[in-house]
Amino acid sequence: MRERITLVHRPESGIDPDALTLDKSGLKAPSSIEAVREDRLTVTLDTLTHELAQLLQDFDVLRVRWASPVRHQTLEPFSSRLSPGLHVSYTPSSSETPHDPSRLCAFLRALGPLDCMSHEAFTISGSPDKPDYYFYQPMLDIEAISRAFETDLCRGHESCRTRAGELKTAASVDFTFDKGTEVSKLSALWPLSEQQVDFVADPSHRVEVGILTRGEPPSLGRHDVGMSGLLAVLGERKTPSPTLFKFASRHRTAAAHFTSRFLAPTGLHPTLQISLDGAGGGRPPSSSSSEEDGDGDGDGDGACKPYAFLTLPKTIFADRYQLDDQLFLASKNLTAARHMSHPVDLEAPAYTTTTWGSNLLVEMAAPGSDGWTVEVPLHLRYLEPSATGERDVAVPYPVVFWACERAAEGTALADNPFDRTGLGYDQLFSPDTVFWHVEPRPAHGAATADIVNHIAVPVLREEAASWVGAGTAAVVSLGFAWVLWKLATLYASVGYKAGAGDDKKRQ
Repeated sequence: MRERITLVHRPESGIDPDALTLDKSGLKAPSSIEAVREDRLTVTLDTLTHELAQLLQDFDVLRVRWASPVRHQTLEPFSSRLSPGLHVSYTPSSSETPHDPSRLCAFLRALGPLDCMSHEAFTISGSPDKPDYYFYQPMLDIEAISRAFETDLCRGHESCRTRAGELKTAASVDFTFDKGTEVSKLSALWPLSEQQVDFVADPSHRVEVGILTRGEPPSLGRHDVGMSGLLAVLGERKTPSPTLFKFASRHRTAAAHFTSRFLAPTGLHPTLQISLDGAGGGRPPSSSSSEEDGDGDGDGDGACKPYAFLTLPKTIFADRYQLDDQLFLASKNLTAARHMSHPVDLEAPAYTTTTWGSNLLVEMAAPGSDGWTVEVPLHLRYLEPSATGERDVAVPYPVVFWACERAAEGTALADNPFDRTGLGYDQLFSPDTVFWHVEPRPAHGAATADIVNHIAVPVLREEAASWVGAGTAAVVSLGFAWVLWKLATLYASVGYKAGAGDDKKRQ
C-alpha cells in the first residue's frame, strides 16, 4: 500500500520550511495552513478483504464516487467537479449482456439504501462489445461511506482506518479500480480551509507528503500547471526536498461562478435557471472573441464552448423532442442538446420507473462581456401519495464548464499526477479536451450552503388515495353500465325496425 498526502495553498499563505520538523515519526509544523488537501491510498488486491477482491474481478474498470452537496472552494490542480450525490460507473469484464449488477449493488448497500439491483436501473453507453454502465442516487450523508471504507478497504492498517474516518468532512471521495493495473485507489479531497500539518509515518507502507503552491517552471505551456514547494517521504528523509515541476492539466478553474434555481411557480413543468457571473462567463484565457460564434480557434486551440451537464434523478426529466426545436432553444440561451442518456420514458410515473434517471448535456450560447442566464425546461413525473400532500424532489446542481476540444492535441494529459477521468461528461468529448470549470454557488438568499435545488411537488394525500380508487372504480363501472344501456337501446330500436321491414317484404 502507498499513501500520498498533498496540500496545495495560495502563494501568499505559505509555510516556513525551517518551521517543519521531519523525523522518523513523521512530519509536523507548529501552525496550520489554509490549503486544499488530497489524500490518496493505492492498494493491491491482496490487501483487500476477500469479498471485495473477488467482486472487483467482475470489472475491467469500476468507479464509485461521492460529491458533497455543500458548496466548497478549491485550487488547481483539483478543479474537476461532479454533481452532488453517489455516482457508480463500471465496465464489466464479461461480455454477458445484460450484465447482472446485483453483486455490486448488494455490496454498495453498505453505503445506504440503493435502488440498483437490476440492470434496468443503470443507463448504458459505449460500444455493444464493451458497454459502460452508470448509476446515480442522491446521497447527502457520507458517514456510511466512511464506515464502509474503514471496514472493507483498510483491513489491518491503522493509518488507513484513521484516514477513512476523516472522510466525514471531505468534499469528494473516489474509489477506482482498473483491472489493467490490478490496483485500487481511494482518493479524498478536502476543500480550501485550515489544515493541520501533522502526518505520522507508517512502517508498513510508503507515505509521501507534498506541500505545494503555484510555480513558474521554465517553458510553461498554455495548458500546463506549474507547481513548486516541498516533498517528503516520511521515515526516509531528514529534510523535505524542494521541488519545481509542471504538467498538462485536463481540468482547469475558470474565473467565474454560477448559481442555479427553479423559476417560480414550478408547477409540473419546472424551468431550471443557470446564471453565470464573471467576465465573459469565465471564458478560458486562450479563447479569442471570434469563438463567440464558434468560428475561432482560440489562438491555435479548438473552439471553447460553454456547457452544462445535468444529472437528473428519476423524479424529473428533459424532453428530447422539445430540445430539438432550435428557435425554442435560442429563446432560452441554449444552442443544442448534445447528449441525453437512454432510456427516458416520457410518460411513466416515478414509482414505476426502474432506471435511476438521466444525464443531459446542453451547449449554452456564448455569453457577452457580463454574466448571462440560460433556462433548461424540465418535467416532473407523477409521484406517490404522501401524508402531507407534498413530496420534496432534490435536484443536484449541474456541472458547468467551458470545453476546449483539441486544445491539448499532442499533449500528455494523462501524465498529470492528479488527473481525474471517467466523470460522465468527459467521455462525451475528444480525449484531448480541456475543461474550464465554473464554481457553483448557492443562489442569493438561499437558506443553506447546499448546491442542491429542491421542489415541493403537490401529490395526493394518502388518506384520500382509497377514496380516489373507489371513486375511479365507481365512475368506470357507471360509464360501462351506461355504454351497455345505450347499446341495448340501440339494438332494441334497430332490431325492431329491421323486423318490421322483413314483415312488410313477406306481405
